[in-house]
Order: sequence, then structure tokens, then C-alpha cells
Amino acid sequence: RAAAICEIDEIVVYGEPAIESTRLARILEYLETPQYLRKTLCPVHTDLGAVGILPPLDAPHHVRATEPSRYREGVVTNSSENTFHVDVGIPSGDLCCTSGNKSQPKKGTRITIDMQAQKPVAPSKPRTQLGLYWGYQTRIAVSLNEVLHHMPNSIPRYDLVIATSEKGQSIQTNSFSLPPFHNLIVLFGGVDGLEANPGHDLDKYSLWLNVCPNQGSRTIRTEEAVLLAMAKLQPHIVSSS
Repeated sequence: RAAAICEIDEIVVYGEPAIESTRLARILEYLETPQYLRKTLCPVHTDLGAVGILPPLDAPHHVRATEPSRYREGVVTNSSENTFHVDVGIPSGDLCCTSGNKSQPKKGTRITIDMQAQKPVAPSKPRTQLGLYWGYQTRIAVSLNEVLHHMPNSIPRYDLVIATSEKGQSIQTNSFSLPPFHNLIVLFGGVDGLEANPGHDLDKYSLWLNVCPNQGSRTIRTEEAVLLAMAKLQPHIVSSS
């Protein structure tokens, strides 16, 4: 919910045992997937046993069946030599699209569809063309170093790295601002803080910030820290990006 509210493009799960990282990533991916695609893209799994009690993202790409929308997320249900069919969650059934000169998407592939042109487009198109938030990607990293230096080719390199800690610089000052950036990442630690991470090194961070000075509790849970930090950073992010 915090990621969707603050229009986060990517969530990286790191520093946990593999089984825990995979479980959390699976839940995050399930929540990001539009409801009408979950049966196809999110197979039944014990990790998803309690997802029914989680609040929905209700993001713009979670379009209702009869809601008009220029773009919709879909999954390829059938693919032949020159055409393919896509389930985009509408009552009239699957769309039939032509591939033209482009490579044919495989059955089971999730794609973004331009409903006016009835053709696939880049997932970034709704945001760049209409300013619509179109969900987040989830990835798993073994270490903090992998988070920062081993990104997929589709993700630009981070040019501003913000680490959060109660020992950092207070964000609540009149002089605080963010430098200009193209791709920003905000790092959060576990119960013992980011400092307890084996890859912790102040030289890796552009800024070392305390987003909640004078806190009334000895500890702030990660899910609380995410919402606190992003709410306070959001106006600075908008003005500097």
C-alpha cells in the first residue's frame, strides 16, 4: 500500500533468508497484479494463504471490468503465427492483436495493451503519456551490494542513494532538500537498523537520514518506517526529480 500510494517503481527485498525473501516477494507480486489476472499469473501457493485479509492496492492499473481506460494490463492466452489473444479483463472477452514485424509474445506473458490501438506497448507508456502510476516491479537481492550494483538492465543505475537511520541527519529542518536526480533508491534496515547489515558502508550512500527524529518508541517497524519516510520525502522527491 505504501509503495502504491507513493508511486514507487521498484521494491527490492534483501538480506533475508531465501525462503523468507521469496515469500515476501511472492506476496508483493500478487498484490501488484490486477485481480483479473491473478488466477493465471499467481498460482495457488501456501505463501498466499492469507492474502485475502490484505488491503488492495486499488492502483490505476487495477482497472474494473467495465471501467473505460486507455491502457489495460493483460496476459497472452493464445499465440499463432501473426496474431495473439490477450485477456484484459473485459466482459467481451479476449482481444485479438496482430504482431506485425515485432516478435510474438508467448502464451502466459503479461503485457500492457493500448486499448485504442489494440496493441502492446511498453509498461512505462501509461506513466509517460498520461501520468498514470502503473505498479511496481519486485526483485530479490542477496545483499546490500547486490541491491545497489546488480540491477536488471531495465532499471537505470541509482544516482541518489538514501539510507535511513535514527543516527542520520534530521529531515525536519528548513534547510533540508534533495539534490537533482534521475533514479532514487531509499534503503531501510531491519529491527537492528541498516547499520547491522553486513554490507553497511557510509560511503555507499548519498544521504544518511533520520526521517523521524524525537520518536516516542524505541523502535520503528520497517512497514512504519516506509510510510513515514516516503510521506516526508515525497515533496522533496517531486521538486528534485
